[in-house]
Amino acid sequence: MKLKLFVIALILSSCTPTIKNFEKYQKQFISKSDYMPDEQTLENKLLKVAIFDLEEGDIEIAKQANLGKSVATGIESALSKYRLAELVDRKATEKLKQEVQLAEMNKTGSYKGPKLADYAVSGAISNASFANKYVSGSSYVNPKDGSVISVPPRFVYNSQVSGNIKIYELPSLAVIETIELSGKAVRSENVQQDGGISLGGIQIGGAQERGNQRDDGLVREAGADAIDEAEASIRNAFAKRGFVLEKRTFEGKSIFKINLGFEDGLKHGDKFEVIGQYEVENSISGKSEIERRVIASGVISDKIDPKNSWIILADPKQDSVIRIGDMVKMKYSKSALKSFTKMANNLGK
Repeated sequence: MKLKLFVIALILSSCTPTIKNFEKYQKQFISKSDYMPDEQTLENKLLKVAIFDLEEGDIEIAKQANLGKSVATGIESALSKYRLAELVDRKATEKLKQEVQLAEMNKTGSYKGPKLADYAVSGAISNASFANKYVSGSSYVNPKDGSVISVPPRFVYNSQVSGNIKIYELPSLAVIETIELSGKAVRSENVQQDGGISLGGIQIGGAQERGNQRDDGLVREAGADAIDEAEASIRNAFAKRGFVLEKRTFEGKSIFKINLGFEDGLKHGDKFEVIGQYEVENSISGKSEIERRVIASGVISDKIDPKNSWIILADPKQDSVIRIGDMVKMKYSKSALKSFTKMANNLGK
């Protein structure tokens, strides 16, 4: 199994573009965007985010496992892991929490308190379940050596969790994104017997334990799985935004420098979209409006330093529309290797 995972990782890494002969690339003149970022925007400071425990409603299993707090902690960990936000101390946000709850109830509102955060994250658990299942023992003959192999009876425990999280923009308290949560966790253990004997996986006599009727740890594990499944969506909601600084070319190939580096959580092979801003006329009012649209996409190359990196476009034909000052937004998807590893682990349970 470990060999298979290594081979897949090797294949995935070999598909990631690199920049060869970097020193031979020459700087090129390109036009500037009509909407250049100001100095404060270019500083790329972390967004301040307040995260609140998810509501558990009347779901007793969620309350027993303290699931709302556990899931909120998982969201905090995801944002911290990828350096996407500065987390605001919950003790300082009690008034904000109340305003968010009111906005959720009334479907409208605004926060009028001190500016503590740029965004708030809240949500609710809609379902949390725990079940155990008894699986009878069995025995079979190994065709290789004729030996009898006994499989003891066991209990299989299963937990499922679902819900959603909402991201509020401050101070408007407008919901800018809703992310669905769904996760599960499974474990098993051999049935414990008090007395009696076991023959070929069949228990004769003695008293059989009933198995666990509650497992808060497994419920929290299902909640963690829900966050893991939603991680790409969470990362995209708070994805770093940088800007194009420079263009260089060599032998017909173009690369672009952006003001995001590994201090911003970027890695070789990460994907992005380039977003241009353009002035358009509203067909009804006749007034000018600013329109944002995706004009290119690609990957982060192997040339990364703490604050900057060089990018490679997916379609070389798109390089002619890129301008200095165009926005670069990171775009994440679930890791194929991570999905495979998870599937392999589940099969082993």
